[in-house]
Amino acid sequence: MSVTGSNICKFSLVSFFLFLLSFTPGCGRGLVAGSLQPAGPPSISSFSAAATSITAGQSTTLNWATSGATTVTIDNGVGTVAASGSATVSPTQTTTYTLTATGDGGNSSGHVTVTVNQPKPTVTITADPTGVSPGQSSTLTVTTANASGVGVVCSDSNGTQEFTGTLPGTGGTLSVTPKNTVTCVATAKGADNQTATASVQVMVKDVHQINHVIFLMQENRSFDNYFGMLNPYRKSHGFEIGDDGKQYDVDGIEDKLTKFPNPDDEGDNFNLFKLSTTCVDDLSSAWLESYGDVNRFDFSPSRSILMNGYVHIAEGFAKSGAGTGKFTDLKGRRAMGYYDQDFLNYYYFMASEFALSDRWFSPVASKTIPNRLATMTGGTTQGLVRDPSNDDHVGGLNIETIFQKLDDAGVPWKIYYSVTEDECPADTDECQSSHPDKFPATSFSYFNYSAKYLYDNPTHAACNAPTQQSEPAVGDPNNDFCIDPSHIAPVSQFLTDLSKGTLPAFAYIEPGYGITDEHPGSGASILVGQQEMAKLINAFMASPSWNDSVFFLSYDEGGGPFDHVPPVPGHTNDFTDATLGITTDIRSIAVNPDQFKPCLGGRGNLHCDLQSTDPGAHPGDAPAQQGFAAQLGFRLPNIVISPFTKKHYVAHTPMDHTAIIKFVEDRFIHDGNYLTARDAAQPSLNEFFDFVNVPWKTPPSPPTPASPGACHPANLGP
Repeated sequence: MSVTGSNICKFSLVSFFLFLLSFTPGCGRGLVAGSLQPAGPPSISSFSAAATSITAGQSTTLNWATSGATTVTIDNGVGTVAASGSATVSPTQTTTYTLTATGDGGNSSGHVTVTVNQPKPTVTITADPTGVSPGQSSTLTVTTANASGVGVVCSDSNGTQEFTGTLPGTGGTLSVTPKNTVTCVATAKGADNQTATASVQVMVKDVHQINHVIFLMQENRSFDNYFGMLNPYRKSHGFEIGDDGKQYDVDGIEDKLTKFPNPDDEGDNFNLFKLSTTCVDDLSSAWLESYGDVNRFDFSPSRSILMNGYVHIAEGFAKSGAGTGKFTDLKGRRAMGYYDQDFLNYYYFMASEFALSDRWFSPVASKTIPNRLATMTGGTTQGLVRDPSNDDHVGGLNIETIFQKLDDAGVPWKIYYSVTEDECPADTDECQSSHPDKFPATSFSYFNYSAKYLYDNPTHAACNAPTQQSEPAVGDPNNDFCIDPSHIAPVSQFLTDLSKGTLPAFAYIEPGYGITDEHPGSGASILVGQQEMAKLINAFMASPSWNDSVFFLSYDEGGGPFDHVPPVPGHTNDFTDATLGITTDIRSIAVNPDQFKPCLGGRGNLHCDLQSTDPGAHPGDAPAQQGFAAQLGFRLPNIVISPFTKKHYVAHTPMDHTAIIKFVEDRFIHDGNYLTARDAAQPSLNEFFDFVNVPWKTPPSPPTPASPGACHPANLGP
């Protein structure tokens, strides 16, 4: 506070004048009897503000004390006040208040300044939803105070801006459709160049939430053979309605049981029927047989699509004595048999609760080995339709596989084998074999590249890194091979990796060939295979790996049982009920993987192994003109199991096994390059998943799989 007086000079002049009069003769000398003492100005002992710095909208109290004043005033709207007191003021800007005290002796003044700070802006930002699927939008809501404007910037983890926008000082909403997970920052501007920020993350929840892909193919079952009767089961349990409220039905056979009579060579016709046995004699869907299933005698591009050769093929296979095991069904009727939930209770539950496709085919119109090789290579056998080793007797194949591509990208993978070459389980010492051979049973061995991780070593020489001697590595009593257990390991290691959360990015499981693979003719009940799959899948669902993994279960090839959907481009829906609304055709994926086409060739030919009676051996045959695109393998049972899998979903988009390979390439390599034109043509598989809502964060509780039994192949059923 500063205080000033205004009468000091006046008093001095009057005194000086009287002094002069006292010395002027005859001029009032007698008037001055002593000195003159005029009144002084008022005194301001204090003038202050309780808070000299406030924010706009706040108040402060002025306090003052004066003496000797007849009037006290404070400017800026306060007015006349008491000689001492206080007053509350609420200035809107920085203000200097002046107190003026007036008395008989003049006036005095004091000053106090109250600094008014403009309020800082505030801002909040929210996103709804905070997680979106690719292509989905999120609404940003910005709320502000004391702001003149707002800017919003959304950037990904690399700092790349995907969105910028502005809003007025009152805030508002903006819509963003990010390509990647972004952080959106709202910056509010206020007075005096003040700013405030707030941020929110919008996650693009996509395939990158999956860190582990598990793929297992059992043996030789068609879709109709296993899952043709899913619709009645799904409806009876309320499993046909998805989370989106839509109804999902499969293209099955419940309405087709008498529509596909298949004749044997004696003229007897056989319709579809329910099998009462859990094992049947062997069948075949090799190259010739697969084309014969569609049309027994015509392999031309314009052939009639009849789907009436299954019994004929099964009959001929039995009478030829080919295949595995004994034959009791010499008519071929077993090809028309199907199963339902009575035996396949675990599979029916899992396929209905999770998701499946009724347009999942094998990549080659042939048997096991060509399909398993084509799967690993992204679709190519480089011209071969038979087993390169056991049929063609060629050496190792120099074809790039997904495993080599993953190595080049530094992505971890592992093949888990279930049996060894002596047809004993990989994880037991109790199996007796006349010729013990603990070499892992894996089709990866067909490729020369496999020797980097697995090769014979009968001389017990030092192993080439990274491989180790088989005895200490995997318990081989003969110590006859070298193996890298970090890439090739028994299936027990899969269970260990599950429990420890140490799965590789890509886990490929070989089935229990001849034991638990569900192959017809093995003499084993399919229920043994169902139990083995339940053991692996249940362990997966109970493991730490559940949260970020997917398990694809399928079968390598159709194997010979009936399926009503032609794997022929342009004819996929010939026998599909129009009410299902399926309009897709396999033409989209039936592309030749490379320049190799089936061709006539003899033993040891690396690219040609057709025999003279095979489809494609003659110029007028469809494979001769269209190559491997002329016909795919048949539809297969499949289940997609993951916390991200949509509930009760059924896909109708055509795909083959190489779609899994493309899924792995896109997720872990994402260079836009694919092994062949076949895997490049596959769909993304994203339709199976809901990465935003995570439908199966808590997995379901499946039933105990049916106990093995009822294996009597001579008694097929009614």
